[in-house]
Amino acid sequence: MTLVLLTPSISGVAQDVRVRREIPYCQAMYPGEDKMKNLCFDFYEPAGDSDTLRPLVITLFGGGFVVGSRDYEDMVEWCNRFAENGYAAASIDYRLMPVRKFNTKGLIRTGFMAAQDVSTAVRFFKAHSDKYRIDTNRIFLLGQSAGAVAILHALYMDEDERPAETFLDPELPPLHSMGNAATRKQSFRVAGAILLWGCIFDPMMIDPDETTPICMIHGEKDNILAADSGFAFSIPTLPYVYGSKVIADRLRELGTSSFELHLLADEPHAFYFKYAYLFRLDAMKFDNCYEIAEEFMRRHGSK
Repeated sequence: MTLVLLTPSISGVAQDVRVRREIPYCQAMYPGEDKMKNLCFDFYEPAGDSDTLRPLVITLFGGGFVVGSRDYEDMVEWCNRFAENGYAAASIDYRLMPVRKFNTKGLIRTGFMAAQDVSTAVRFFKAHSDKYRIDTNRIFLLGQSAGAVAILHALYMDEDERPAETFLDPELPPLHSMGNAATRKQSFRVAGAILLWGCIFDPMMIDPDETTPICMIHGEKDNILAADSGFAFSIPTLPYVYGSKVIADRLRELGTSSFELHLLADEPHAFYFKYAYLFRLDAMKFDNCYEIAEEFMRRHGSK
């Protein structure tokens, strides 16, 4: 379905945004299922825009690889806000696991599948850049929580760094191998990534030649995915993971300067949500994150 919406954002800005919903970008097998299903995206753009080479932001929701949706309130707000400010934006599906598979093996395997999906989405937009009027040199990624985890592993995991769980029955195909023939011809390279309260399974998978600019935002009191390191969800039977502070330390160790870290004292996981009101957003905290994200993208060539 195609809509033209007058979309007031929580910042008070109002501008026409055109939204096209539920567009397939690939088919994939979900964990625990035996049939291929479409993975889709919702596409946001400034209404009436005629620019033929637009920056694109691809967004990934959070939810522990168990729940989540491309139309979560924050994903809608991110995409509307970007489109209001001249960007194209796409909120994408990625594969989730059934609650019964929520364990170490399930998290690692599904996290890898989600990394495959974000890679496929990037390469899909490169293959169809003319149709969506995308500048392939200005594609950015934004993910929160599990979405950020998926992006980090798509950026930094090489085939020889894959966890053993990804080779268990059924063995998962290579990270950047999904999609149709046109998609598979494309590279995954992106202009940058914004990572909200994310983590990585092993910081040593970050290699010296992996220099994609990244912007990390993390609350220092996060007890779901710690800014430093710890067990996911603070549960000792789940994977031990490494947060934004450790990732920044690894990048400094490698002499990489194309990153920034924004630590917010006294903030928990996913702090721009008002938990008492389910997934309602705190306008001031979201605005702060948006300003950090857009300034980062401007520094790395989005405009």
